[in-house]
Amino acid sequence: MNLQLWLDAFPGARFAPLFEIVDGLQVHTHQRGKAGDRRILTRSALFEAAMIDLIEEGLRQDDWTGLIYLMGVGERNVFTPLYVGKAERRGKTHAVSKNIVNIRRNPDKFARWGYGLDYHLGDLSHAMFGFEAYRKPTSKYRRWADALFELSDPPTLRRPVSMLLLPWHEDSRGPSGFTTSVAAAEKEVIALASSLHGEQLLNVDGR
Repeated sequence: MNLQLWLDAFPGARFAPLFEIVDGLQVHTHQRGKAGDRRILTRSALFEAAMIDLIEEGLRQDDWTGLIYLMGVGERNVFTPLYVGKAERRGKTHAVSKNIVNIRRNPDKFARWGYGLDYHLGDLSHAMFGFEAYRKPTSKYRRWADALFELSDPPTLRRPVSMLLLPWHEDSRGPSGFTTSVAAAEKEVIALASSLHGEQLLNVDGR
């Protein structure tokens, strides 16, 4: 199984920078929270547009079941995954998951890449800047911060970080070539990325 060839050929994939850059590798931040006291790393407009387009298009299709996302480094055709995850169409109790519903007005969840706590960019920002919250920053996102950033203030990346978004349908095939669910495909991609880039992959215990 060749992960890069599978990614290159995946139909409808979107590729965009994760962060809004202000100078070189410095990431733009903004203030959030009720008191405006939470400093948050900012998503790029290109990433937001790609995610919104993919989800809104997907929700118009009955056979669309969600998406797999890969955060990584390198160009589209020489991409090294650093983290693999998924956002499913259905939630545990809702026909459309709260993570993706009303995606244009859902900045704090935003298909798991939201600015709220317990979402990727909110938790990464918490680890980076240590603002007050109901819990302390987690070790998972401290590892993300160390892996992605050379400096925390100003937040400066080690390398440009991009997102690869794969729309998943009922007939989508994983790297092995078999039709599978988005949840099973996520596990397959994590396992393959771990075998190829184990020292760099930020997923732990298949998550």
